[in-house]
Amino acid sequence: MSDYNNFSTKDFLIGSLIGSVVGASVALLFAPKSGREMREDINVGSQEVTRKAGEWKDTLQEKGSELSETAMSKGNELKDKGLDVSKKVSDSVSEFSKDTTEKTKDLAENVSNKAKSLKDDVADTSSEIKEDVAKQTKSVAKDAKSRSEDIKKDSKDLKDDAKKGAQDLKQQANKDAQDVKQGAKKDAQDLKNKTK
Repeated sequence: MSDYNNFSTKDFLIGSLIGSVVGASVALLFAPKSGREMREDINVGSQEVTRKAGEWKDTLQEKGSELSETAMSKGNELKDKGLDVSKKVSDSVSEFSKDTTEKTKDLAENVSNKAKSLKDDVADTSSEIKEDVAKQTKSVAKDAKSRSEDIKKDSKDLKDDAKKGAQDLKQQANKDAQDVKQGAKKDAQDLKNKTK
């Protein structure tokens, strides 16, 4: 779609410029004026067309710079958000790994201590160890699920922000192209009216 808009804008500007020159020349040729007056009118008209073309070029360069700055700003903003999400994911995985290691270490110490102090009561000790292992396993599984949901949410938020930023940029580019088209049409009409 943007190729179509760029193509249409370029064609419109070239067509407006050529149409203005041709229209002014035809109007001057059919006007009942002397050769000197006609040459002066042609000279004035060509100077006006040159000036307007320069204004259009400046307007297009300004709009191009504005769009470029907006795109760079949005790109940097999205890059920063991506880095933040990446850091969150990295920190979350690191913290999860640390928690799992600590819980495993605690479980091993707990099992070892229980085995030493309760060697006479093997059946009871076995049951307690089993419950501790089940609790620790549930705790680790719960933490893993929670962190996984956080990572999914952060990734979705980043994707939504990127999509919205791209849509905003596209809408701004379309609006600026329309403004330039309308300005060019008005200038061409003004130039045509001046040469009449």
